[in-house]
Amino acid sequence: MTASAQRAARPPRVMIISGEASGDFLAAELLNELSAEFPGLTAFGVGGLKSRAAGLESLYHPNELSLIGLAEVVRHLPRLVSIMNALTARMRADRPDLLVTVDLPDFNFRLAKRAKKLGVPVIHYVSPQVWAWRRGRADKLAGFLDHLLALFPFEPEIYAGTGLPVSFVGHPLVHRAQPKRSREQMRADLGLADDAPLIALLPGSRPGEIARLLEPMLLAAVRLRMEKPNTYFAIALADTLDEASLRAHWPAEAESLSVSIIPNGAYDLLGACDAALVASGTATLEAALIGAPMVVVYRVNALTYAIGRRVIQVPYISLANLVAGEGVVPERIQHEANPDTLCQDLRTLLDDPQAAAQQRQGLARIRQQLSTPPRTAGAIVSEFLHQQLGDIQENT
Repeated sequence: MTASAQRAARPPRVMIISGEASGDFLAAELLNELSAEFPGLTAFGVGGLKSRAAGLESLYHPNELSLIGLAEVVRHLPRLVSIMNALTARMRADRPDLLVTVDLPDFNFRLAKRAKKLGVPVIHYVSPQVWAWRRGRADKLAGFLDHLLALFPFEPEIYAGTGLPVSFVGHPLVHRAQPKRSREQMRADLGLADDAPLIALLPGSRPGEIARLLEPMLLAAVRLRMEKPNTYFAIALADTLDEASLRAHWPAEAESLSVSIIPNGAYDLLGACDAALVASGTATLEAALIGAPMVVVYRVNALTYAIGRRVIQVPYISLANLVAGEGVVPERIQHEANPDTLCQDLRTLLDDPQAAAQQRQGLARIRQQLSTPPRTAGAIVSEFLHQQLGDIQENT
């Protein structure tokens, strides 16, 4: 069937399941692309405000699927089973041409297996972290997925030999992780002199991260301030926390340290800073995309660390270094995440222009890697749907 004949096929029906905000953003972006390619497309499933604005008929609130921790899942298990059964029934009654599941692997993979039994093809968006500690899972995904859309360029290689088509489609943070204020404007808003070094502290977005990481970061700041009295420090406060949650873990030695606390301003702060201490996680990728020289910091409890050393199969913990495939930024984990070491790391970035420039070059390469996918998610899903509709038309 020719491309023009495929385009003449009826508008597709797509089922899309996404959960928390990041998944909702991806689903909405994809749905907007599909709607432009297929006028009259209908979509139903589960999604948030952005997906609904893009035209999704959402049958449930996505928060019902975005559960964290075994205890929370067990407590809500009857409701999850009810939702799973209802979505399966809707899939059977109003058969979609494609099921697109976005992240939420524990829930979505169960639904995907049911879809395959019903003969509904499945594309999953966002690879689970099989590259970190469950590589055996990669082989199993080929049994119920038709295509996997990956956010990172190193992920397709992990699935080589499984029979599952995997495509790197770029990372949405490339377009989102951008300061709203210029470096000059941000520094002026903070009242900084032109020659005053600015250090950004990003201790995480979860209470446990604050409890473990804020103290060594602040004590490193105290040490650096003693050496460089004109150094300025600012904390990016995640929207999941409040200032009281920081103050509860503020060490006595840092009580006299002047630190600005900036709510919802991480991108502006990273764009204006000379160096940053960043908790391992998505924030390291955001800092990399903005080009902020950084030191990655992380601590977990002793048991978690002991288990992690046995099962984690990657050489780095930060997304920045994983994407780069090399140690672009220093990683300080467990006992290395101490005030003296962190102070020395910051001192190097401030005092050694070559070290800072070299890191910025590495961060620029990371941005380039994430910005240049061969094809977008929308292009891949559109091609898949054209093939599906063409096959349906040929068989009718």
